[in-house]
Amino acid sequence: MKRIEPFSLSALEKIAKIIGERYKGSEITEFFRKVGFPNIRHDGSTKWRFVYAALEELQKQPYGPYNVAKVIEKLCDPQEYFRHAENHKSIIEYVNEILSFYDLEVNSTTGKIIVKSSISPTLRSQRSQAEVMFDARNFHSEVRKNARLLFIEGEHFHAVFECCKAFDKYVQEKSRSNKHGAELMGAALSLKGSLKINTQRTETERNEQEGVMHLCIGLMRAIRNPEAHEPELDWPITQEDALNILSLISLLWQKIDTAVYFERGT
Repeated sequence: MKRIEPFSLSALEKIAKIIGERYKGSEITEFFRKVGFPNIRHDGSTKWRFVYAALEELQKQPYGPYNVAKVIEKLCDPQEYFRHAENHKSIIEYVNEILSFYDLEVNSTTGKIIVKSSISPTLRSQRSQAEVMFDARNFHSEVRKNARLLFIEGEHFHAVFECCKAFDKYVQEKSRSNKHGAELMGAALSLKGSLKINTQRTETERNEQEGVMHLCIGLMRAIRNPEAHEPELDWPITQEDALNILSLISLLWQKIDTAVYFERGT
């Protein structure tokens, strides 16, 4: 491999956000151990900020850019994506967009970084405006998986609707419930529900719990009516509307990611 130039802080931040969305908090320590840095242990702070700080420190060490390259290669290792090939493909694309500015590329088959001098540093400008707008939002990985292609193709209604269906299923599975839609969100996320996003020990925490519940109920009632939803022609969604709704879904998905299942009486 050629001499790697230090990565910019902007590049490190983007890589950190990819890792933060790809792995749960409990998995980040194991991720760095597998890379060869067992002393990097997640402290429970915001995932991407923790990873960003870790990457910045790794780059300050001798052969720092190569340390970061090792992290990138583990992130892109195909063996990290058994049964999730689509996620692997998306992450390779995002990482290669970053690496294009350094004349590097990740081989999609091996996950290894290779020299690719023919890559134009203006790769970003070659993307469509829809791709640029979508990727700029740094959506949750599940939102990207379910909505990106549809959004890029101009299918704004279906991009939003597919994400809502996937989110509904995720909450259903995590809460171990057979309900769906607004009824599911109310049952799972109420103060007496089975999913706790905090300890509910203070009024502020209880307000947060109920606030997330109402946002989820509103999302389901506005978008994902499981009994009867309007035809696409009767419910046009603009590009900007779709991005804003997907941002809300992304935020709520992150909240549910951190929620803990609690069964009262056990």
